[in-house]
Amino acid sequence: MFAITGSFNSFLYLSLMKAQMTSQCFCREKEAETREFLEEAKACIDICRSHGVSLLINDRIDIALACDADGVHVGQSDMPVDLVRSLLGPDKIIGVSCKTPEQAHQAWKDGADYIGSGGVFPTNTKANNRTIGLDGLKEVCEASKLPVVAIGGIGISNAGSVMQIDAPNLKGVAVVSALFDQDCVLTQAKKLHKTLKESKRGI
Repeated sequence: MFAITGSFNSFLYLSLMKAQMTSQCFCREKEAETREFLEEAKACIDICRSHGVSLLINDRIDIALACDADGVHVGQSDMPVDLVRSLLGPDKIIGVSCKTPEQAHQAWKDGADYIGSGGVFPTNTKANNRTIGLDGLKEVCEASKLPVVAIGGIGISNAGSVMQIDAPNLKGVAVVSALFDQDCVLTQAKKLHKTLKESKRGI
């Protein structure tokens, strides 16, 4: 499970880290000024690294460089992956959002480490975001030479169906609202983690 959060809340991060509920965290901040975002990112890194979890910054290459994050995730309209690689170097993790097999192939050619594919289902976190559904996700997985993480509207009710599309390179799901819009993040994370484990046994 991959957790994506915006406005930094140390309690949320600590809850996930201590419960060992996530293998990677993404810091996404759409509203904060650069200095504020940088301070948030530094605090996130301290928590994640103390628990052996990597932290990626969404979109902002400058923030990732300034705080020495483990990598970045970029979209199709952001800086090209090959240029990101030239800036970050060979050892950082680079992910790219892909909706089509063609985009997935290009991500591999440009030197990405993984792709995030979606939105699989409708979501409120991104306006006007075209959904690709389970069939679209499977097409991307089949075309990709890279590991794939599914994203977009994924929660307890549908995570199992996502992981059961029979794609060996589908490595997990990235969640936003399914965790951080809930009253108890830790309880929700445990439920989702259990759902994912059960779905893998059913494949």
